[in-house]
Amino acid sequence: MGCNTCKKKPANKITTLQSVESDKLKLAYEYTRRMTQMNDEKWDVVEEVYISLFGQKTLNRNCADCMRNVIKAIEHEYNKIIKK
Repeated sequence: MGCNTCKKKPANKITTLQSVESDKLKLAYEYTRRMTQMNDEKWDVVEEVYISLFGQKTLNRNCADCMRNVIKAIEHEYNKIIKK
């Protein structure tokens, strides 16, 4: 069902991504691949990378839809740098 955070549209549509170190993006991606081992410290890293990429915080850690959206975004950006 989702929370109000995932239903919100960003105030300003994101047209360009911020840069983020590829090592941090890779680490965040690897963390999301091992969901059973996630803890608050690892979520902090994933959230930091997400905010660095998209420049805004639009997630709620208690909402499965928000976290799924963050994971998809991290995976998408990671796959883009791998293909380069």
